[in-house]
Amino acid sequence: MDPDKQKQIIGYFIEEASDHINTIESSLVNLQETLADPEMMNELFRAAHSIKGGAAMLGFTDMQHVSHNLEDSFKVLKDHPESKVDQDLQSLLLYGLDTLKELLQQIQAPSESNDQIAQEALANSEPLFAQLKNQISALIPAAIALTSPLTTSMDKSLEEIRAIAMVFRTDVPTKLREMLQIFKQPDRPTHRQQIQAICDQLEQMGEQFELGVWCDLIQMAKIAIANSNNSFRTLAPIVIKEIKQAQESILGQQPIAISMQLKALMPLPEASTNIQSDDEVSNIFGVFIPESKVSNSTVQRLSDRLQWRVNGSWLNVSNINYSNSAPEGHLPAPIWLKGWNQNNSEKLQEQVQKLMAKIDQCVN
Repeated sequence: MDPDKQKQIIGYFIEEASDHINTIESSLVNLQETLADPEMMNELFRAAHSIKGGAAMLGFTDMQHVSHNLEDSFKVLKDHPESKVDQDLQSLLLYGLDTLKELLQQIQAPSESNDQIAQEALANSEPLFAQLKNQISALIPAAIALTSPLTTSMDKSLEEIRAIAMVFRTDVPTKLREMLQIFKQPDRPTHRQQIQAICDQLEQMGEQFELGVWCDLIQMAKIAIANSNNSFRTLAPIVIKEIKQAQESILGQQPIAISMQLKALMPLPEASTNIQSDDEVSNIFGVFIPESKVSNSTVQRLSDRLQWRVNGSWLNVSNINYSNSAPEGHLPAPIWLKGWNQNNSEKLQEQVQKLMAKIDQCVN
């Protein structure tokens, strides 16, 4: 971009961010009153959201990180207006806002002293936001707080967010350009293999940072590319757009949404006549998985995604609670959903035990 144009855009951002910071500050000074007014809470949330979006667009990762943490806090409060805020929570939010001010000052007037002040404020913000998360969780019932966005964005360190931003801002566009060039070539099996190889590299980027939905999306893209019924002309705009939008979601720290267009490129499942009636894994998931295609890594990866296995520790059958909800700390995976409203179902327990036996085989 032309340096003068870049400078002008940054100037606009500084002006708008200053206005948004003023909005946030005036709202936080009388937080309990703000919380009681839905329109004021929406304005508070939008102010943090706008700063985050502008910072992400211009590559101000530190400012994006801080504003996103504030945005998440405001989102939880906005969704629970009945909450009673205390002085500690109000102070923590104002301290977070002070960090945002320091970072903006460094952008507005770059200097060695301002940079040092901003970096010190940023370093202090990590424990501050951890304390803020705990404070909000204490004010809101635990079952609600666990489903809030705080558990996803605040749990990532600033160093990890910086690394993700660097990889996805530079490497992903490079791979997409390579993919586009191959899509422009004749539709041949070798070219499809080359595109799938690029997908493998993109998936590895997601695995590096444990971005499960990104990996799922790339795997779907690989399946669509392998489907010979999908021409290059059909695949190119959908696959590239899908990956590009997912990249932007990650840079903006937003959830990835897989479109119906990509899902429509999936091959139709083939009817299987050799499904065994005692295949409990197939019964649970509603799909037949040939035994020869289930490897140790496949089961382990699946279990990690569904949180049957956390940090390498497997869920023990004896710890499973066959109630209306999933075991504490675990996602509502299909196996638990199947068991809802089937309290103490002996059939469900048998299915779970057989599945866990299969998992045990992969572990041992």
